Amino acid sequence: RRAAKFTCHLCDRSFTEKWALNNHMKLHTGEKPFKCTWPTCHYSFLTASAMKDHYRTHTGEKSFLCDLCGFAGGTRHALTKHRRQHTGEKPFKCDECSFASTTQSHLTRHKRVHTGEKPYRCPWCDYRSNCAENIRKHILHTGKHEGVKMYNCPKCDYGTNVPVEFRNHLKEQHPDIENPDLAYLHKWNLTDDLR
Repeated sequence: RRAAKFTCHLCDRSFTEKWALNNHMKLHTGEKPFKCTWPTCHYSFLTASAMKDHYRTHTGEKSFLCDLCGFAGGTRHALTKHRRQHTGEKPFKCDECSFASTTQSHLTRHKRVHTGEKPYRCPWCDYRSNCAENIRKHILHTGKHEGVKMYNCPKCDYGTNVPVEFRNHLKEQHPDIENPDLAYLHKWNLTDDLR
């Protein structure tokens, strides 16, 4: 393995290639020069490859095939995650216990068990949780907030509890909305800090 020789002066991360450091620096500057060319899509990306992966979500192209079962993924990352089902590999390990996961996001959520952090909160009561899915379940299935709509349009009075219906509403009625995946958060802040 090659030694890292290109170091970020802002966070001390190191890279073996200059181009990797250059891409990393865009995280600090917020620069996202690669814009999706799909009509009405407003997403932008740090790299051309990330934009191409995203573009496949519009076209439905799934060219990354699993040689063990025929699974087709839209991105190399999706195929890598899928293959872990076959290999049993769990590369993301907790440094405080024996927990290991196939994804970084599951490890991040698990670590909150140790820290006690509960960054997600119900906008209608004092309930807090270490993961957003528990907030959704709390709102929709406990009966404590009858009639509440989980997904509320920031531009009109539309509301629903079905994510795909909300996304379709935004695409059809408000194609100018930037970042439709987070649009429902405008009415109530799901987290203390939306990273």
